[in-house]
Amino acid sequence: MESQMTVEQVKSNATQTVEVKPPAEAGAASQPLIISGEDAPLVMDFVNEAMEHIETAEASLLELETKPGDNEVLNKIFRGFHTIKGMAGFLNLTEIGTLAHAAENILDLARKGKMVVVGPISDVIFEVIDAKKKMLAILKDCVQSSKPVPSYSAAGELMAKLKLAAEGKLTPSAPVAPQQAPQAAQQPMPPLTQPVAGQETAEARDKENIKVSTIRLDKLINTVGELVIAQLMVAEQTSASALDSDLSRKVVHQSKIIRELQELSMVMRMVPIQGVFQKMARIVRDLSHKSGKQIDFVTRGEETELDRNIVDKITDPLVHMIRNSVDHGIEMPEERAKTGKNPVGRVELRAYHQAGNIVIEIQDDGKGLNKERILQKALEGGFLEAGQHLSDEEIFKFVFKPGLSTAEKITAVSGRGVGMDVVKRNIDSLRGKIDISSTPGQGSTFTIRLPLTLAIIDGQIVRVGKERYIIPIGSIIHSFRPAKGQVQSIQRSAEVVMVSNELLPIIRLNKHFNIQPQSDDICDCLLVVVEADGKKCCFLVDDLLGQQQVVIKSLGEGLGKVMGVSGGAIMGDGRVCLILDIPGLIELARKRKN
Repeated sequence: MESQMTVEQVKSNATQTVEVKPPAEAGAASQPLIISGEDAPLVMDFVNEAMEHIETAEASLLELETKPGDNEVLNKIFRGFHTIKGMAGFLNLTEIGTLAHAAENILDLARKGKMVVVGPISDVIFEVIDAKKKMLAILKDCVQSSKPVPSYSAAGELMAKLKLAAEGKLTPSAPVAPQQAPQAAQQPMPPLTQPVAGQETAEARDKENIKVSTIRLDKLINTVGELVIAQLMVAEQTSASALDSDLSRKVVHQSKIIRELQELSMVMRMVPIQGVFQKMARIVRDLSHKSGKQIDFVTRGEETELDRNIVDKITDPLVHMIRNSVDHGIEMPEERAKTGKNPVGRVELRAYHQAGNIVIEIQDDGKGLNKERILQKALEGGFLEAGQHLSDEEIFKFVFKPGLSTAEKITAVSGRGVGMDVVKRNIDSLRGKIDISSTPGQGSTFTIRLPLTLAIIDGQIVRVGKERYIIPIGSIIHSFRPAKGQVQSIQRSAEVVMVSNELLPIIRLNKHFNIQPQSDDICDCLLVVVEADGKKCCFLVDDLLGQQQVVIKSLGEGLGKVMGVSGGAIMGDGRVCLILDIPGLIELARKRKN
């Protein structure tokens, strides 16, 4: 039942629950909590539900900063803390419950119009949210490892802040950055734009859903993948015999059903990217406070869905890129005003589907990338030689080199030349690609393209001698049969071919994999032009056998990393086809060419 206390009662209650003890006394009084085996499932359910309430409260708190008088948003935050308090009390999780109760008191004062959740009040509620996340993570880890749950060391200081907030005595924890102009300091921090349309409908739909373990989902998808492979084997054998047309029709019908089942199982792993976007909104808010910059953060397409594994792995790259846009891209308010810009910078994060991929764009209206400085740093770092002529895109991609930073000074956010190289490595591991466009004085756009799932790939099957290989369709530009004199040798080892006025290196797959080719005459073979990360090369193959969607299988720990191979697939005849690692092979070809 929701509290209806007066402000004096709230303050009195807060005084009782936020007593701050000296560190030694507090440490001696708190005893580690033991979670019994019987209670463990209940506690794990609590952790999952509490995290959902915390994430909802965080999104709503960001929204409340743009419209402090919205009681519905305020009530949503209040209900989250109120529910956590009740569940924590039931499970005897006193520390979590007490902290939720203290925050709930502050929010109740705001609901009654006796306090406004802005400035330092909003900051302390965000601190409670961060503390809750850490406490829940510790609780989950302790339950899974059957360890006692320790006391949260920062709880006392946070409770003291909440007590001051309830008494109206809380002051900002940090002054405005000295670089900020006086008039800019007097302006409130801008709205972090959050989409709210359709949110209640989504919450209503959630009531009709059930929770399924991701382990069970993974097993289901793996089993369906095996079923697809078995079906391919049956279909190939039936097609080869062609003795029973009625049986063939039934096999085709069965194939359609299995394909639908496969697509359905893949969709079950799809989740909206909204949770990731919400984390980025919080990061922008915190960075704007620390840097003294004013930033309007806009998100679009948060309902876009992609594979859960990709969602989990895309978070870190986006964090680095958002921090880069805020720290390097957006200027200080007075600097923007001098150049005729709005003192409030803008960072937009978008997601949408395009041609079977998901596209994520991070766009800012800052100062843009400095090509001259990037080139200078690239020369100093030994990433290029003096006199090389490069396109803008090639220059911009030097920002992904490890150790290269264009920052004038090292800050708490960036400047050490780490981060963007991690972005590139993580995007590559997801079989994605990243492009950069930038205009001086107007801003930059980073575009990430990712596959919708990591479990299935559309591939072109090629034959090399008696072996078959799979080239990902997304990497292929075109194929052709070379004419005599079109292929040239460099230093008697590397071979190149002129394609559309561009000299491309050739990789003979038969030599790379030590296979006897069908013919040694290159004019009897085909060249497949492939591209990855803006670089191209040609694969020499004997024949193209057709396109097929295949289930990707890992090569396993025993084989380890095989140069030029990213995985394998079981074909309809039961044989294994290797999936070619296009970026790795292109890098190998360019090294041979040079």
